[in-house]
Amino acid sequence: MSPPPASPPPLRGKIVIGAAWMVATRWSHRLLGLVSTMILARLLMPEDFGLVATVAAVVAIIDGFFDFGFDLALIHDQRAGRPEFDAAWTLRLIKSVCFGALLMLAAPWMADYANAPEIVGISLVMGASIAIKGLENIGTVTFQRELEFDRLFRFRLIPRLMGVVTTIALALALRSYWAIVIGSFARYAYEVAFSYSMSPYRPRLRLQGIGRLWQFSRWILVTNIARQLFNATDRFILTGLIPKRTLGFYSVGADVASTVTVDLMSPAGSALAPGFAKLQNEPERLRNAFLISTSIFVALITPATIGLWCVAPELTAVILGAQWDGAAPLIGLFAFVWLFYALSENLGRFMTMTGLQAAAAIVGLLRTLLFLGLLFPVFQRGGLEALILMKAALSAIEVVALTGICARRLGLPLHQTPALFWRPALAAGGMAALLMLAPFPADWPALVALAVKVTAGALAYTAGSVLLWQLSGKPFGLESTVVGIIRKRCGAANAA
Repeated sequence: MSPPPASPPPLRGKIVIGAAWMVATRWSHRLLGLVSTMILARLLMPEDFGLVATVAAVVAIIDGFFDFGFDLALIHDQRAGRPEFDAAWTLRLIKSVCFGALLMLAAPWMADYANAPEIVGISLVMGASIAIKGLENIGTVTFQRELEFDRLFRFRLIPRLMGVVTTIALALALRSYWAIVIGSFARYAYEVAFSYSMSPYRPRLRLQGIGRLWQFSRWILVTNIARQLFNATDRFILTGLIPKRTLGFYSVGADVASTVTVDLMSPAGSALAPGFAKLQNEPERLRNAFLISTSIFVALITPATIGLWCVAPELTAVILGAQWDGAAPLIGLFAFVWLFYALSENLGRFMTMTGLQAAAAIVGLLRTLLFLGLLFPVFQRGGLEALILMKAALSAIEVVALTGICARRLGLPLHQTPALFWRPALAAGGMAALLMLAPFPADWPALVALAVKVTAGALAYTAGSVLLWQLSGKPFGLESTVVGIIRKRCGAANAA
């Protein structure tokens, strides 16, 4: 007699496992990107990155106007079937073709504004890349909807690895910005091929089912437009105002800061989105899930971003090399942008999955309108540093607004929400004081100084967090979660 089939893990277990897979996916993805950046930064010049950044900024802006968020709609609607999946794929294909054509048509205008004729060729290749990306199989959305994150891990990792290898090989051969451009084209082609090899779903051209998706996605479109304008408009506007070398510092600085902070921490929040959707009709469980996930996310992202600000010079020297010294101050300032941006994105995911997408969209739109109005005068008065700090301040205001909306949705008293933030903030402040004031030798090699400072900062933050946790009565959060895991493992070892 065969044993009965194992029962599937409960939702909480599936979400925890999914979060681990999402973290592994994003970390491996960003690690490959970091390795690629380290190599390319030594093979290419900052001006090369500045040229590509000009087109990439326009791509990001246009993408916001075409990103309908149908993937999230399919994850949110557990009843969505073939009509909705096919409709989402059809619209995504149409969007990609139109998007790519628009980028090609805009190429001469972008080249004139940036005074860089090379942008025409870059735009043509990137436009073709975007059109090809639209063919990707919509069936891969089920990997996340059904919490099959191991399959999502393979789908995202293998094409990315192939793309990095291709780009580095091209950089060695060409020593030109064309390595980045053609490498991106190759990566999109790899992703399309793998999407059909890993999912048996075969999409068809169909428009039936769009209405049902649009009811959910209309506010996501507003959110995406606001987000992309906020993230990319400054890079494009600066194209006509600063040298390409300085633009390379600004663009790569933002990307490096994002890679080693928010991109390493946000996948856990992405994994929680399907769980929030499943709990939206269970108020008590939803409230607990929000409090637990938010407290842990804040406790992870805060030391990562503040620590980056403290070690930006050493990190720049290790990752990018001596020719990128001018990017170090910008990387440190961008840490504050990504701190508040990551918190607002995490809150926004919760709101999208629990029926608050309209409120999230309106707050994001107001933030972006303020940013667009202040962009030029702030840059004229304070330069790049003032512009970055302005982005950080607007993102911080957005976090406060979204936290208040989430608290009302969950029935939480507003005075309880600071408890999610104050302990990580104090512990990170103590860590920063140690790293900035301690007399580290100035003649240490950059790699040694970075390793020592990261270790010292991690120990200081851990000690401060544990102390504040004990003084505040051991509330639930990252500390109690880690202690619980340690006790469970010790108990299992003793039993064995």
